[in-house]
Amino acid sequence: MSHCSSLLKYCIFKFVSNTDETLCFLCPPEVQHVRNCPIDCASIYYNGVRRSGLYTVVPSLGVMPVEVYCDMETEGGGWTMLQRRVDGSVTFDRSWREYKDGFGDLHSEFWLGNDYIHDLTSQGDYSLRIDLEDWSNKHKHALYQSFSVDGEDSQYCLHVSGFSGTTEDSFSWYHDKQGFSTPDTGNICAEISHGGWWYNQCFYANLNGVYYRGKNPLGPDGIVWYSWKDSDYYSLRKVSMMIRPRSFRPRMSP
Repeated sequence: MSHCSSLLKYCIFKFVSNTDETLCFLCPPEVQHVRNCPIDCASIYYNGVRRSGLYTVVPSLGVMPVEVYCDMETEGGGWTMLQRRVDGSVTFDRSWREYKDGFGDLHSEFWLGNDYIHDLTSQGDYSLRIDLEDWSNKHKHALYQSFSVDGEDSQYCLHVSGFSGTTEDSFSWYHDKQGFSTPDTGNICAEISHGGWWYNQCFYANLNGVYYRGKNPLGPDGIVWYSWKDSDYYSLRKVSMMIRPRSFRPRMSP
């Protein structure tokens, strides 16, 4: 049994036996890329973990381990969460460097980081799920069969296609093949939208916009999914973005 496999079993025991605040470091830097080290939340799922929470993964093309939130419940689980908005506790009006490295609180609102998103989506074929909820507690989702992000030298260019779901597509048809922009890069759309995103001219989806509160929140720079109300002013209450391998298949619990 490898050193990493031993750590994994210990970590599963430690996580289940303690509170949700426990951070789960599966593989330290000295054993990076050893066989059986989890490369994403699907890998952790296949190792028998069925509890949502914080874990550490080692992307096969990355340099360092990264802490992630794993959703082990939605549509069979195995999802690595990239972004979440729930209450406006974290501002998303951030610099290029902050979006590159990631920011926020993995338990609530955060952006995982463009470098990590690139590393994760470059190690295989991934699908993207976006969950949306409005101020009437109405929930819909969008699923994209193919999702990846290029590296920083290509402005984290977006590749997204293969839409299905319970809402209409406001993302792939307009934002595919767009580079990432932040307010400090000189992009006028990022400046007036007060967030980082794959802006075109400017957006039909803007999940990193300003968090507006209220039963009918309106704002041209809000958390927008245009087809929700055929409007770029209605701002949603909750959104999240998460990925898992396209080949993922749920298993019975051990």
